[in-house]
Amino acid sequence: MIRPGLAKSRGLPLVCARSGTLVRAVDARWRELFDRADVVSEGSVRQEASGRVWYGSTSLILPVDAGDAPGSDTPLLATLVERDPHVRLRAVRTAHREACSRAPCRLGRFTCEIRVGEDARGVRIDVDVQAPLIERRVRSKSAH
Repeated sequence: MIRPGLAKSRGLPLVCARSGTLVRAVDARWRELFDRADVVSEGSVRQEASGRVWYGSTSLILPVDAGDAPGSDTPLLATLVERDPHVRLRAVRTAHREACSRAPCRLGRFTCEIRVGEDARGVRIDVDVQAPLIERRVRSKSAH
């Protein structure tokens, strides 16, 4: 196998510049938005070859005020939600709480998909969840 030959490396530039918009989100404000969010959740159990599995969906609409987004820039906030792992984690935790409160028993490993978009009232976050149910096996007294 023939590999590329050796090459001289170029020197690094003295200064690297980049222009763009820098944004900073405040966690306390996100917490307030999640506390005021309109949350709708649903789900059901399905029997699969591996056992019973919970499938559910939670939709959150984060209400956006004029002061939350410069110039009522809801698309910017939707992009922030899409890219900020802390905000996404907060949405997943909300969906997990909702699923746990609706499922008939404890949930196993929780997997989800998140979609973010604009809504007339603010930013909409949809979290689809899936988790196997952890069910206790009933032991008969004769098995002891």
